Amino acid sequence: MLTALAAPSLSAQAPALRTWQEQNDFKSGPTPYEPLMKFWYDLDAASENVSIKPLTRTLLGRPFTLVTVSRDPITNPQDALRSGKTIVLIANAVHGNEPAGKEASQLVARDLVFGDLRPMLDSVIVLFVPLINPDGGEVRRRTNEEGFDMNRDYVKLESQEIHALVTQVMNEWTPDIHIDTHHGGSAPYTLTWQATLNPAVDAQLRAYPYREIMPKIRAELQADGYDGFDYSGAQTRDGVRGWGSTSVEPRKHHVYTGMSNSIGLLFETPSSSHRVRNGVVEAIPQAERYFHQVRGQELGMRAVIRHAWEKRADVRAVTTGARARAIAAGASPGATDSVVVDYELVSRGTEPVWMRSEEGASSPFALQNVPVWLKYEPTRHIARARGYVLPASIAKVVPLLMEHGIRVHRFVEDDTLELEVYDALGIERNEYFQGHYLKSVMGVEKTTQKVAVPAGWYYVSTAQSKGNLISYLLEPETNDNLITWGYTDNVLRVGNQKQRVPMMREVREQPKRMLEVTSFNESNRTQYWRP
Repeated sequence: MLTALAAPSLSAQAPALRTWQEQNDFKSGPTPYEPLMKFWYDLDAASENVSIKPLTRTLLGRPFTLVTVSRDPITNPQDALRSGKTIVLIANAVHGNEPAGKEASQLVARDLVFGDLRPMLDSVIVLFVPLINPDGGEVRRRTNEEGFDMNRDYVKLESQEIHALVTQVMNEWTPDIHIDTHHGGSAPYTLTWQATLNPAVDAQLRAYPYREIMPKIRAELQADGYDGFDYSGAQTRDGVRGWGSTSVEPRKHHVYTGMSNSIGLLFETPSSSHRVRNGVVEAIPQAERYFHQVRGQELGMRAVIRHAWEKRADVRAVTTGARARAIAAGASPGATDSVVVDYELVSRGTEPVWMRSEEGASSPFALQNVPVWLKYEPTRHIARARGYVLPASIAKVVPLLMEHGIRVHRFVEDDTLELEVYDALGIERNEYFQGHYLKSVMGVEKTTQKVAVPAGWYYVSTAQSKGNLISYLLEPETNDNLITWGYTDNVLRVGNQKQRVPMMREVREQPKRMLEVTSFNESNRTQYWRP
């Protein structure tokens, strides 16, 4: 049986807590929703260190839940943050047809409660989202019931599943490390990975996982008779064959996570048609491949949790430092504080990679030295703004910004401010995607003007921990902003005409009379009317 290959044996406390996969020898396809959740509820019943919280319901009525595994126990974000423990979030199967992560999470959670990972709860809190896409998962479909690829929803937050994940988990718990699980990459690697590579993200935060975490993941895999490498696979660029990357817009989970100053890790499990054992590529029988996909995810999760335990102070220093640097940069932007608005993909160097062999070769894979295109170089910067002034005409963006955990203020009296003002030279419509015609500016002109700011307009300071995300969303020249997703469509028309962009930059600090905008429903839930 394949289950004999699985990780450490359970203690006598939990002999009956076997997953649906273990009961079916990993040969009956992905675990359906009901037995999946039964495992989590059984684990909760078996230990006071496990708690389950409903976050929302899907369009088909399935509960969307958060599972907390923590010693003491700690069941709310305030106590978690005060504890000083590292917080790890593992969010599974945003694409319903990519289920290996949801299987591996059960094994890892059980080992945290009853197995060899249990000592790590001394200094680590692990949050599990068993299944981001319960409706899609039940029919093995990539999208949710609304037809959204929810791993492209992290800017617009239109799906209730991602909205709940961002507002109730990512904002409140502020995890230090996120793992987002998928199927993808290329055999013979058993697991492929990517951290946040977008150069608009804090440089130290971007560098840390590649320097400190990825080598440990790879060592964990190799110790178990596998191998792993960077996501995603073979590419040809300018006639040169090498290894390439996926795009890095904030609409994706692991990129959005970095913009929010947490360590975001994308885990992609290839087909497991082959594996690398002791430097030799072996074919895997079809019936055993799903087990190896699950095992790859499990080993990756275990390595990350172990690192969060061993290097708790280092991890917290990286994430806390990134948040502090973002606040400081917005409060007093200097000559070196800039925002990346354009970038290009380049090679990080030539490295040995397992590549598919040419047709007719004696082996299907060969270790080749090829360029690895996994570095994004900035091609254009602009100076960081202290904040952005938004006219009341685009007030509909205010709830969205607040849902991202961004603080917004409103002017309480008329004022005149010196601002940098953008005029778009045109707006072009690009692809139709996720229910939107994506748009972009066709160049801008920027001038400094005295602008009359009436009471009722809005102000967004960049002196916030999410200052990099704020700049990316509000600068009109980035590739994933409010213009991209149509939030300014009532002001900006598609065409070549010159138009005033409704996001204006404050560069130097100026006195302003403002009040912070609060959510009506959350802050005043028993008040049904206010002036």
